[in-house]
Amino acid sequence: MNNKTLGVLALLGAPSMAIGIYVEDQFKPLANSWWTGVWGIVYITAWMGSMVALNRIGATGSSRFGRTLPLIMLGTLAIANVSNGWQLVAPTFKPTLFWALDMCWPLSNVLMLIYGITVIVANRLPGWQRFVPLLCGLWLPMALTSKFWLPSELGFSLVTAYSAVAWSLLALVILTNHRSGHAAAPLSHV
Repeated sequence: MNNKTLGVLALLGAPSMAIGIYVEDQFKPLANSWWTGVWGIVYITAWMGSMVALNRIGATGSSRFGRTLPLIMLGTLAIANVSNGWQLVAPTFKPTLFWALDMCWPLSNVLMLIYGITVIVANRLPGWQRFVPLLCGLWLPMALTSKFWLPSELGFSLVTAYSAVAWSLLALVILTNHRSGHAAAPLSHV
């Protein structure tokens, strides 16, 4: 799959968390149900596509850390998607293993913060595009901050809108990058 296709899929999946959470807020029986697994799979799979495309572009640079971090990100995202699949097929069965797998959701967000800083330092993306992965990485700190400092309805609206905008911008980075049209080299190995 080339980067343009990955960018389109990332753009389509970018608002899925915001939509999923909104639907769950409006239709309470869907909260923490199979529906959560559906939107979670769409969201994480789109994120994984973005990571593959950014890796092909070389967004994190050529240092050992810059080559390894995207692979770690993809690993945590894949594990998070296993928990999404579990949520889809067995939403009420949640032993300790489920919660261990599910911890890769917040871990992936923490890693995205580090990833965003790495992209800025590597300076491989042009202009404003260099800052978009960090914008995505700031989602978790923003979500946690809004939970404690903003009224719940305002925080909910702000965090879900922020997610949709940040991940859409990341997809646009992939779509507008001059290397996006090429099926570039596969994921680098360490």
